[in-house]
Amino acid sequence: MFFSVALAFGLAGLPLQAHCQTAVSADNHLKITSSGELEITSSASSSADDFNWYAGKWKVQNKKLTTRLSNSNDWTTFEATDEVHSILNGTAFMNQYKTTVDGKPFEGMSLTLFDAKTKLWKIYWADSRSGVMDVPVVGSFDGKIGTFYSKDVYNGKPILVKAQWDITNPDKAVWSQAFSADNGKTWEWNWHMSEERLAGDVGPARRKLLKADPALAIPAVTFDAHGELKITASTSSLPRDFDFLVGRWKMYHRRLNKRLENCQDWTEFESTDENFRILGDVGDTDTYYTTEMPGPDGTRGSGKPFEGVTVRLFDTKTKLWSLYWVASNVSTLDPPVVGSFENNVGHFFCKDTFKGRDVIVVFRWDVRDKDKPVWSQAFSADKGKTWEWNWYNVSERIK
Repeated sequence: MFFSVALAFGLAGLPLQAHCQTAVSADNHLKITSSGELEITSSASSSADDFNWYAGKWKVQNKKLTTRLSNSNDWTTFEATDEVHSILNGTAFMNQYKTTVDGKPFEGMSLTLFDAKTKLWKIYWADSRSGVMDVPVVGSFDGKIGTFYSKDVYNGKPILVKAQWDITNPDKAVWSQAFSADNGKTWEWNWHMSEERLAGDVGPARRKLLKADPALAIPAVTFDAHGELKITASTSSLPRDFDFLVGRWKMYHRRLNKRLENCQDWTEFESTDENFRILGDVGDTDTYYTTEMPGPDGTRGSGKPFEGVTVRLFDTKTKLWSLYWVASNVSTLDPPVVGSFENNVGHFFCKDTFKGRDVIVVFRWDVRDKDKPVWSQAFSADKGKTWEWNWYNVSERIK
């Protein structure tokens, strides 16, 4: 496998920044047998988490050797974009690489898969010119450097291919490619891609917050004689518990594509939110806006405006909060989730139906860090015995 031979000529763009020159690792995990086969072993630290930094949207600056394996020192530069999605419960990644070749759109796709038995990653490539999946490069990360190998043919001659990721800065990752025509004795680097995460992308730091915190348990739910939820307020519940939300926010979301179907695929997107107090000290409301709201089963957002409004009301007698939601796509007020805060974590419950099934819904507001509050939602189809988290968002204040 080698990345997009179709892009070898006729490309021009902005200069590649100096940090494209990546660190070079020794080929400690590659052995070539007497019969010419590759024996690739994983590093001791190789794990299914090694590409967790990868998902997101990237701007790519490319520096590519014009002629390979001919002692050339002529390089061409060009720009591209790359959008990477986490799939298969985070053990695989799929990306869409886009640029222009000779004035025509060009797309590439890579599929990055982790083998749990060998602890090796395999990276496959296909592009819009050939429509053929190449032989994968195989390897692993050792610290911040990932190195991957394959056998291939270039201009009719057998070669070895080395691909390398340098994630010393995971928001400015560098991919490089080299060929060897002498069975790995010498290598010629022929491509460097400097990928810079686009502003507003979720990124690895936020992504750590967009998952269930095992230290926080969902409170047990109880029912009255009529099967209705019994919800009581915490002793610390107050009418200004949502004051932390007042202001303008940018929100980063991670939403499960299919609910209550053992799905492991998620979609990430962004929104904005503006919040203010109402009704003196007993109310709070916000307006939510995005053009990236995923469709059913995780299809990408249509680009059309989507708005939602939340109204939060504090019952001065019960000391319970009721949270109401209405969205522009249905214009129907949902049943409120009801609950309170305790130790800077709020849980709010209701009964509802989803695709004809009775469910219990819980909202959680985790405001242990009031500058980055995290909201999440889970469903239970067995009266609270088990829960499936299906949506997370983290908010960052717009200053």
